[in-house]
Order: sequence, then C-alpha cells, then structure tokens
Amino acid sequence: MMRWLPISLLLVCVLAVLALPAGPAGAQTVAKSYEDRLLRLAEILGAVHHLREICGADEGQLWRDQMSRMIEEEQPSAQLRARLVAAFNDSYRGYQRTYGTCTASAKTAADRFFAEGAGITRGLAGEIAGTEVGAKADDSAGDGAPAPQ
Repeated sequence: MMRWLPISLLLVCVLAVLALPAGPAGAQTVAKSYEDRLLRLAEILGAVHHLREICGADEGQLWRDQMSRMIEEEQPSAQLRARLVAAFNDSYRGYQRTYGTCTASAKTAADRFFAEGAGITRGLAGEIAGTEVGAKADDSAGDGAPAPQ
C-alpha cells in the first residue's frame, strides 16, 4: 500500500495542475523557470513511463497519456511543444537503455521521480493558482516519498 502513495500523489498533482484554469488565451510567453519545470516534468513522466512498465505496474499508457494531457492543457508554442515531447522521449529512451529489467535500483529511481514530480507539480499548481506552495516534496521519511499531509 505504501508503494502506491507516491504514485497516486504524483498522479493527483499532475491532474490538479491540468485542472487549473489556463492563463489569458493566446499567451505564449512562459517564464523561463516555469518552462524549465515543465521540461523537467516531461523528463520525469518519460522515465516513470518506462520504469513502471518494466516493473510490471500494468498501467498501460497512463504516463504517456498524462504527458499528452499536459501538452493539451498547456497549449505551448510549437517550439516548446517539440521540446516537451523530446524531453519525454529522450528520458524514456535513456532509461530504456539503462534499465532493461526491473531491479531494486529501477524501483528506487521511480520512487525518487515520483517525489520530485509531485514537488514540481505542487509548485506549478501553486504558481498557477497564485498561492505559495513549496516546490520540494517533504521527505521527512527519508525514503524519497513525500510524507502524508
């Protein structure tokens, strides 16, 4: 049950960011730090997509679908869209080359990505909503997973 906590937290955070209202229609200017965090989230989603797949999570295209939904909701410029897709695909392929089978290291990497991704999405959600939400996950448990709130 505890292994699902980081997974569900990341999924809930990504969905929360996607559910927030977008900025002004046609706004193509994205702050550099915001763009950088979107790119990092794309990398995380790509890595998690591969790592969960090889570790038998049986989630199908869940993480690829989340990436597609993020792009759909963000409506980035063509250039940023291409960079987001490349970040996802490069990360997926990189972890595919590194991990051919599920190992303890692959599971640890996935857990760390969940924690980082949850922190990024909370920060983005807070920024979009205009509130101060920490971009770092609380790791008081020391296992890479955010502590329950």
